[in-house]
Amino acid sequence: MKKITKILLLFIILLVTGCSTLKKPFMTRENIKYNNIKARMITSQGEIDFYLYPEAAPETVANFINLAKRGFYDNMTIHRAIENFMFQAGDPTGTGLGNPGYIVADENVEWLDFFQSGMLAMANKGKGTGGSQFFVTTVPTEHLNGGYTIFGEIISETDLEKVRKLEVGDKIKEIRFSGEVDFFLSLNKEKIDKWNTILNEKNFKLNEYPIKEISSFTEEEEEYKNELERILTKKEEDESEVKVSFIPRMIGKLGDLFSKSKE
Repeated sequence: MKKITKILLLFIILLVTGCSTLKKPFMTRENIKYNNIKARMITSQGEIDFYLYPEAAPETVANFINLAKRGFYDNMTIHRAIENFMFQAGDPTGTGLGNPGYIVADENVEWLDFFQSGMLAMANKGKGTGGSQFFVTTVPTEHLNGGYTIFGEIISETDLEKVRKLEVGDKIKEIRFSGEVDFFLSLNKEKIDKWNTILNEKNFKLNEYPIKEISSFTEEEEEYKNELERILTKKEEDESEVKVSFIPRMIGKLGDLFSKSKE
């Protein structure tokens, strides 16, 4: 009976800690410099911090940062919020139908999914239709897996609590960033310049934020390539050895415990 009690206790602990514990290999930022970019969203409910994943979704992250740096998201209204699901913002019209005038390609990777709360992802109307709108989940939403580009996630439970308080009509006052942002943008300068041309033609009246040439970051470019290779290699190892999803891993742990109890 005591063994069964221990098993049930373990099950409860896993449910409470969720993927913040099981996903630890993916949250580790040791020895990472150029991909350690974070976003701070200043909202009506306070400041919300996110890890961004440029190594998983470089085009999406570049687009998000560029729009924010130019003030596109400043004082933007949250036009959609569904309890126990998500909030959505990033529409210049506030109707859910707006876009920046261009499309950003889908970037889906297997090691990022919606099995946990607090995922930052691009909204779309179907495959390959992302633009400026994004959403943040407030609960696990695994039915969204494979359909939306995940490019970030909340850093702490405190951030998640603030996300859950956001309602339709609340404002995103500003989005700030930390990390090697200018260098990362320079890696995507060609695409960003095309997006900026369209944004200017649409007369959104945005701030100017010049993107530097990659030639001004000669040494950093090589270091970035090495870092990216190291990160992706590690994630492949973590995925094959550790992560399939939250539920299968939990079942595996319980199975191991059951096996030991029979010995």
